[in-house]
Formats: sequence, C-alpha cells, structure tokens
Amino acid sequence: MSATIQVVPLQHEGPPDVSVWRVAFSFDASLDAAIFQSLSDDERDRARRFRRQEDALRFATTRAALRELLARNLGIDARAVRLTADANRRPQLADSTALDFNVSHAGAYGLIAMSAARRVGVDIEQCSDTFDWRAIVALTLDPDEAAWIERLDASAQPAAFYDAWTAKEALVKTTGAGIARGLQHLTVLPREGLRVTLRNAIADDMRALTAQWLAAPRGYAACLAWSAAPRDA
Repeated sequence: MSATIQVVPLQHEGPPDVSVWRVAFSFDASLDAAIFQSLSDDERDRARRFRRQEDALRFATTRAALRELLARNLGIDARAVRLTADANRRPQLADSTALDFNVSHAGAYGLIAMSAARRVGVDIEQCSDTFDWRAIVALTLDPDEAAWIERLDASAQPAAFYDAWTAKEALVKTTGAGIARGLQHLTVLPREGLRVTLRNAIADDMRALTAQWLAAPRGYAACLAWSAAPRDA
C-alpha cells in the first residue's frame, strides 16, 4: 500500500474471513498524483465530475485503496483489477466472485470491508453538529426507535441516531437491495453493546445477516455487517 494513503486494519468481533480497513483522506492531494495511478480512466472521469474537490478526493482515495487491497488478495496489479456493478448498482469484481467487498466514506475517513466467504456491508458517518438529523428521522427510524430516542437525554440523542443510521446502512448494503424498502423498516434500537440486534419484524433477506458497531474516530459512527452463511451456501 502506498505510504501516502493511510490505511489501517481494524479489529472487530466478526468472522475471521472478514477484514476491515479505515482510510484517512488528505485533502491537499491532486487527482493527478501518483497515488491515483491505479485508477481506471472511467474512475478518473467520475472523480473529476464531483463539484467539490473534497468529494472527488474521498472517492479517488477510497477507490485507489480498494484497488490495492483487492490486487493484493488476487495477486495481480492494481490497475488490472476490473470493477463493475450488479443490478442494484453494488460494486463488485468484473471477472471473479472470489471476494466480496463494500466501501463507505464520510468526512475525513473511509471504510473498506472485504471477505472471501460471505457478503459484507459497511458504513461510516460523520456526526455533524450542524446537520439536522431530526429532518430525516421519518426516513431513517421506525416509530419505536424515534420514541426511544426522544426519551434519552438531549445530549445522547444524536449519537443514538447515528448508531441506528450506520447499522441500517451497513445491513442494507450487504444485501444490495434492502434500501428499496427504506431504512425505517429496520429496527436496531435500543443499542445493547457492540452487536446489533434486529428487532420487531425482520425481512427475509435480513434474517441471515449480523452486524456490529465499530470503534470510530471521535465525532464519527461506524458499523460492519456480514452474511451469516457463506455466499455459495
């Protein structure tokens, strides 16, 4: 891995075949820098279409780190990694089903999850003091969760909301299809420890999934999800 892209492996309590890395972003980099030489022409074009330079660098840095990690596992050059998307627009390897992976980025950090045995999903969110999280409660929480958060001390409410948001995003990103039903149809609060407990009615495509919240930098929330059974089971 290039020394100029900071990639740190994260410990978790999930299956040993699941690996997670945190990527730190440098916002003074140029898209023409050597650290992005593994990107495809399409990826470079996509990066340049972002209106904000910070968003372009988040995408480019995460994708460059992903390519290096995939290449290391596959034993090929990073530029030789071919990526495509499935019917749900979930990124995947074009030429192989050997690895499943998922990425997320927010603020100054990105996350990459990978497994050779099962589906994975990951999410990281920056807990912004200026973001009006209450404006999307109806799109994110079910009524029981919203009522539970309202009973918390005001200072604890934002963290509880971001816990729910990251857990649900990680879960639906594992299936690639769950987002169509809306996050409010999953219930993960109240939180009890690191392991995510799905409550109330659980959709069929969520029953084989497990998730846990990850340690995150101060001001961030993060969660990892994985399928309980191997992908070919």
